[in-house]
Formats: sequence, C-alpha cells, structure tokens
Amino acid sequence: MNEYLVPLTSACTLVTLNYVAMKVRSKMLTDSFEQLLAPLLTGLACIIMMLEPLPEPLGLIDLRSLPIFMAGLRYGMPIALLSTVLPTGFSLISHENHAWFNIAQDLLAPALISSLFHNKEYRNGFLDIPIRHGLQICTYVFLLRLLIHGLLISRLSWPYVGDQLFMLAIMSATFITLIIMVNDENKSWRLQRQMELQANQDSLTKLPNLRSFMPIANNALHRRQMSIMMIDLDNFKQYNDLFGHLEGDQLLREISHVLRHHIREEDYLARYGGEEFILLSSETDPIKLSLYAQRLCFMAAQSFLHKNQNVATPITISIGISTAKSPQAELTQLIYEADQALYESKRQGKNRFTHYKELQVLDQKMNA
Repeated sequence: MNEYLVPLTSACTLVTLNYVAMKVRSKMLTDSFEQLLAPLLTGLACIIMMLEPLPEPLGLIDLRSLPIFMAGLRYGMPIALLSTVLPTGFSLISHENHAWFNIAQDLLAPALISSLFHNKEYRNGFLDIPIRHGLQICTYVFLLRLLIHGLLISRLSWPYVGDQLFMLAIMSATFITLIIMVNDENKSWRLQRQMELQANQDSLTKLPNLRSFMPIANNALHRRQMSIMMIDLDNFKQYNDLFGHLEGDQLLREISHVLRHHIREEDYLARYGGEEFILLSSETDPIKLSLYAQRLCFMAAQSFLHKNQNVATPITISIGISTAKSPQAELTQLIYEADQALYESKRQGKNRFTHYKELQVLDQKMNA
C-alpha cells in the first residue's frame, strides 16, 4: 500500500514547486528574462521528479512530464522543447535505464502534445487555461504510453492496467491543480492591472488622466526636448447649460475621440480636467507645430458642424503651445507657458492656436 503514497508525495512536491515558480515569476521576471528562466525552472522541476523514482508497477507514467505539460501549454513548443534540455542531460549523466526511450516518451512527446493546445493569451495571462486542455493532454499521453507499452509487451494484465489508471488519475488531478493555481494567479494579476488602469484613466473619456500624464511627461523631458499643447473646448459652458450635463459629457467623449484619432501616433494625450486636454508631443519645430495645431482645430470644427447648427456659439477648440528650450526643462513651467498661450487664443477669438514664443515677442515689443 505504501507504494501508492510515492506518487502522492511527488504530486505534493510538484504543486509546491509550481507555487514557488509562480512567485519567482511575479516578483523577478520581465519578458526578456522569461525566455530563459521559464525553461530553467521547468527543467529543474523535471529533475526533482526524476529523483523520486516510482515503484515498478507504477512506472509507466512518470510525473516528470507534468512540468513539460505546463511549459508546452502556456509557452508553446520552443519553450517546451528548451525545457527538456536539463532533464535530458540529467538522464544521460545518471545513466538511467533506457535513457533515450524515456527521453522520447517522458519529455519530447509531452512537449509536442501539450504545445498543440498552446494559445499565446495563456502566456500573457489575459486568458485562463481551460481545465479540459489538461485532461486532454493527460489522456493523450497516457494512451500513447499504453500503446507503446502494449507493443513492447505482448500481454497487459488487468492489475497492471489498474495501476496505470491510478497513475492517470494522480497525473490528471495534479495537472488540474497546477492549472487552477496558474489561473488564480492570472486573475489576481488582471484585477491588479485593472485597478491600476482605473487609477490612471479618466472614467468619462477613457483617456489617461493627469496623474498618469505627469510622470510620463517628466521622463520624456529628461531625455529630449518636447512640446506641450493645452487644448480647451470652446463654449463648453454654454453648451452644457443649454443641453444639460448628460449631453455635455457626451460632447467631451466625442472631442476626446476626435483628438485621439488625429494626434500623431508617438504623441501622448490626456485629460487635464474639465473641458481641457493636454498633449505631449515630440515635435519641436515651430512651423510643423503650427500645421499640427491648425489641423487639430480644423478637424474639431469639422466634426461638430452638425451640432453647431443648433447653437449660437460654435463648438471648436483653442490651443496653447509651449516648447522646451532644452532637455531637462521643468514640466510645470511648460504647462504654465502653454496655459498662458491658450488664454491668448481664447482672447483672440477662439478656434485658433498660439505659441508661447509669440507672447514673449509681443511682451518684448511692448516693453521696448
């Protein structure tokens, strides 16, 4: 009876190793290291299973395959095959009986079979691994081994088949436990990511909020010169008073959609607050910035032509632009300058843009 406790002990060991591996992955791994660390941890888990040999009657199904199952299912064939390198070397060095046969049966075949069920979404954690995939992989590998063993041994006894069915149940239950652990870890990661996204996203427009904008803009300014555009929705208060807050909220969603689809791909747009938006742009050439701002003003005005037919004051945008004079510029100073330029655009009649440099030139002329 004690011989049946050995695979149970191995299964508990494997579950513990899987828990440790998940914690290592969550705290230490980045995508660049995962290509190396995943097959390394998988290979070490296989070796530990090989150090706990099963009794002879139960030896057809070896739990060393289970880490390979998970590698193939979660990461795909390249990682699964790479995960077989360490246990293959260990099997040859330790002079295991029928080493090449065991390598093909217990390592390579599971790597290939489990890889057939791989989905790239399993790797990044956005999709849970179905339990049925675990049951299918275990069943296919079991039938393959039973077929191979039946060809080598002319007669299979019922007690022998019963022992292998017991091992199939242990292997399936353990693999399902591993899948459930991985899925739970992924759910926790997705929940944390969703909470972080909500904290950094404006709930109305779905744009980044000022909280997420500031560190990104600061980091960009430390590396190179950048420009800031302050964008304000003209006549929003009148529209809000005339049509109500629900229509006003819808207008903010629409203008955010227009801006998001007409800014340059490398630029970063966020909601600054109220009806005001802020744009971080890598463009610093004054002429190109003027064409950029002019195009945004034009597209906003065109997008709201149907609404402007029903209001006395048209829905347009005004823009204030400020460009860093050098890298390491202060972000708060840039925002202040862009805000001053925006105020000048409003004062000049709205639906236009103003460079802060133009204000400086005007001040110098007045002071002269």
